[in-house]
Amino acid sequence: MINPTGKNTGGGFLAGLRNGLSPMMNKEMRSRTRGWRSPVLLTVYLGLMSAGTVGFVWLNMTRGSSIYPQVGLSFYGILVFGLVLLLSFIAPAVAASSISGERERRTYDLLLSTGASLTGIVLGKWLASVAYLLFLVLAALPLLALVFLFGGVPPSTMLMAVLVCLLTGLGYGALGLCLSALLKRSQAATIVSLVLVFLLIFGTPIAAGIAASNINNNGYAPEYYGSEVRQTGVPWYLFMSPLSALTDAMPGAGEVGMGRGVPLISSIMNELMRQFQPRMNYEYAMKMGYSGVVGQPGTGAGADLKKQGLLASWPYWARFALHQGILVIISLLVAVAAITPRKPWHIWRAGKNATGA
Repeated sequence: MINPTGKNTGGGFLAGLRNGLSPMMNKEMRSRTRGWRSPVLLTVYLGLMSAGTVGFVWLNMTRGSSIYPQVGLSFYGILVFGLVLLLSFIAPAVAASSISGERERRTYDLLLSTGASLTGIVLGKWLASVAYLLFLVLAALPLLALVFLFGGVPPSTMLMAVLVCLLTGLGYGALGLCLSALLKRSQAATIVSLVLVFLLIFGTPIAAGIAASNINNNGYAPEYYGSEVRQTGVPWYLFMSPLSALTDAMPGAGEVGMGRGVPLISSIMNELMRQFQPRMNYEYAMKMGYSGVVGQPGTGAGADLKKQGLLASWPYWARFALHQGILVIISLLVAVAAITPRKPWHIWRAGKNATGA
C-alpha cells in the first residue's frame, strides 16, 4: 500500500523497486505479445526494411550486370538510416500507452495500491519497452547481414550502427513514457511524442545549419588568411538527433560514385559539423607558422579550444549517448513525479499554509 504522500510503505524502497520491476516487465511483455498489434507492427517494420532492400538491389541490378564496391556502402547506409528512423518513431509510440493505457483501462488506481514503488513501476514499464525494441533490432539483423555479401563494411561498423539504434530507442522510449505519465490519453501522448521526436531528429540539424550559416556570414570562420580563427564547436543540441551519431556508424557511406548510389545523411551531417570548425585549424596554422593568427594564450583559437572542454574530443556517438542518457534520466524522473498521487509541491504548499495558519 501507499500512504497519502505517495510513498511506498511495503518494506522499503528496495522491496518496492523489486515488486515493481519484475511484475511490470512480465505484465508488459505478455500484453505486448498477445493480440494483433505486435504481429502487425513487426510485419510492417520488417516489410518496410525488406521492401527497401529489394528495391535498392533491383535498381542497381537493372543498371548493369556488375555491382560496384561502393554499392555495398550505399546499401548499408540506407539500411541503417531506415532502421534508425523506424526505431525513432516506434520507440515513443510503443511507450506512449504504458501509463495512460492504465488510466483508460481503469487499472491505474489498482496499480498504485500494490506493493510496487512508483520508481519500480516506471522502470519496469520502461525496461519492458527497451526489451521490445531490442527484439526489433535483433529481428532486423538478418537484413543487415546482407551487407556482407557486397563487402566494404567491417563488423565493428555494423556493431556501431546497432549501438546507435539501441541508444535511440532508450532515449526516445523514455520520452514517450514521460509523456504517457503527463497526458491522460494514449492518443494524445503518441501524437505529441511523435512530433517531438520529429523535431529532435530533423529540427536540430536544421537549427544547427542556420546557426552555422549565421556564424560564417558574420565572419567567425574566415578563409585561409583571416585575422582571427575561432573554434566555435558543434552545438550541443545537434547531438539530440541520432543523425549526428550516424556519422560514426556510416563512415564513407555517403560518398557516391559511378552514379550508382544516393547521397546519404552521413555526408550531410559531416559537412554541417565542419561548418562549426575554422577554415584553417589550430594545428595547421601552427605548422605553417601563422603565429599571429592563432595560438596566443587566452585569445584566438587556443582559448576557444580550451572553452570546448573535454567533450570536444569525444566521438560523435559518445556525445549522442551522453545526451540520450540525460534525456532518459530527466524523462524517468518527470514520469515518477507525474504519477505520484500527492505531488511534492502540493505537500510543500500544504505545509506552508499550515505554518502560516
